[in-house]
Amino acid sequence: MYRCRIPPEDLREIEYQRDHHPDALVRKRMTILWLKHQGLPHHQIAELSDAHPNTVTATVRKYVKGGLTPIRDRNIYRPPSQLDFYRTRLSDHFSAHPPRTLKEAAADIEWLTGLSFTLAHVRGFLISTGLGKPRPDAFQNNQMLLRAPGKAALGSLL
Repeated sequence: MYRCRIPPEDLREIEYQRDHHPDALVRKRMTILWLKHQGLPHHQIAELSDAHPNTVTATVRKYVKGGLTPIRDRNIYRPPSQLDFYRTRLSDHFSAHPPRTLKEAAADIEWLTGLSFTLAHVRGFLISTGLGKPRPDAFQNNQMLLRAPGKAALGSLL
């Protein structure tokens, strides 16, 4: 069981951040430290904070070694996409020739880069470049044509 003394300025920060931090994991870590300051044993802190006892130990250990900074840090591993190297080339191509379907976009990506991806990956890439979002204006214009007065013949054809 780690023993740690929390200075008053850190304690004020912990008390505030355990309720107001936007990240749930950081709030949980702050709660663990607050309960540790209250003098509770690790097994009781684990029960009250709904955390594994190893998480309690790791959180206290992080605080003892580095203060509040490592408690607030989230080191989320995010591998780089294979398409990052081709991002500008693909963005230019899709700006000039917008794909009508995801299959068409996937075929263009394979043709330009030699890499093939699932449709879900292609959709995520298009959204990240700002090209894959739905265009509600085009849909609304079609609906307005169908409902426009004097255009009943157009609606009856569809």
